[in-house]
Amino acid sequence: MKRNRAKHVAAIVAALCALLVLWGPTRAQDVEKKEAAEAPAGAAPAQGAAAEKLEITDGINTFTVDYLKHLARTSTGNEIASPQGIFHGLAMSYVASGGETRKELAAALHFPDGDEKLIAELATLRGQFMAAAKHKRIEMNVANGAWLDSTYATFKKDYVERLKKAFDAALHSVEFKERAKVCKEINAWAARHTNNRITNVIAPKDIESKSRPGWIIEPGLVTVNAIYFKADWASQFDKKATRDRPFHLDPKKTEDVPMMHQESVFPYAENDDFKFLEMAYIDGHFSMYVLLPKKIISVKDLMAGVDGDVIKKLRWDAAPHEVDVLFPKFEVRSHASVKDALAEMGAKTAFDWKKANFDRMIIKKFEAYRIYLSEVYHDAWIEVNEEGTEAAAATTTVHYSIGCSAPPPLPPKAEFHADRPFLFLIVHNASRSALFGGWITNPKTKPAPSP
Repeated sequence: MKRNRAKHVAAIVAALCALLVLWGPTRAQDVEKKEAAEAPAGAAPAQGAAAEKLEITDGINTFTVDYLKHLARTSTGNEIASPQGIFHGLAMSYVASGGETRKELAAALHFPDGDEKLIAELATLRGQFMAAAKHKRIEMNVANGAWLDSTYATFKKDYVERLKKAFDAALHSVEFKERAKVCKEINAWAARHTNNRITNVIAPKDIESKSRPGWIIEPGLVTVNAIYFKADWASQFDKKATRDRPFHLDPKKTEDVPMMHQESVFPYAENDDFKFLEMAYIDGHFSMYVLLPKKIISVKDLMAGVDGDVIKKLRWDAAPHEVDVLFPKFEVRSHASVKDALAEMGAKTAFDWKKANFDRMIIKKFEAYRIYLSEVYHDAWIEVNEEGTEAAAATTTVHYSIGCSAPPPLPPKAEFHADRPFLFLIVHNASRSALFGGWITNPKTKPAPSP
């Protein structure tokens, strides 16, 4: 029996940590003197167990908006990203950082000061995601993996144990000089954890030797975070109602694209600039938020008017309305380096081979003195359509009134026609944590093949 899904989303974050090794004319005693002068900053004090309220959700959501704003400044087309995945992936490096490296990463990604608080709340969040995905028509996976060099580096036992226990990371000992073999292994792992939607996150050129006379600069660690999400809509779109309708690419140009249509009850709100719609997935644990500008504007202008407070206020104001919805079918794939975005947000030292401080990762020795962050790649993919395995929409109801003997009448019917560039977010409802975000400028654009 064929199984159809209304939504499929997958994202991969691969963080490449290049191992910097001093060699050649540099004498061992010089290394020892420099090590003493550049003693690693100690770990931030532990903050204890995770609080009842997950404070990192605010950090993740703030970073989500920051990152999308960065993308919007140069984007020329559709976009999909999982800043949530970037947050989880870089957390595995952050817990081993110190000094300016740590301060900059904390400021850019809105990490909390204490490692224990970060670790505990990320673990709780992962657990919440998986618990919410128990419905047979929801698939959710969050996975971490780490590939550690066995040629030059000796990783500290407490860091390796932290990756394994705190981040539930699958650990792999490799020799990065076998570049093709290692890449094949990492890509196979990524494919398994994204249902084969993302199959190529790293290439041999990404882990080439950068050594030169007097310096050995070799890859030392690759960490990968995978997030996969697949679910039916709670209120399905009738495939028979889908037909080509005009989509405004800009104020002067339109293109006919396949538009889904339904009239149903959804949480809806609006302000002077945006219309807001929440479309839930089956069981109501996850939703898509859509922010539709009232005017036909560019994504750059759209994101300039959006921040976390705007989204929170619209969601808070959203109340059940009967809504006439037009929403395009689309598929988007992206492959991007996150390095420039992080540097723009202030996290520069982590990528500086002379200054990076991840000293809590490795045992310093003559042939393995410092480790730095070489690159952060992010791959994401999304497909939206109207299909579902059964008509289960009627089972999902939004309740806002308390203590009423009968529901109040609905406000007047609203119109939500997503026929111009719009922003979307996929959110875990219990934590209000954004999993994915992006925008559509032309639903008809076909994604480029995976690199």
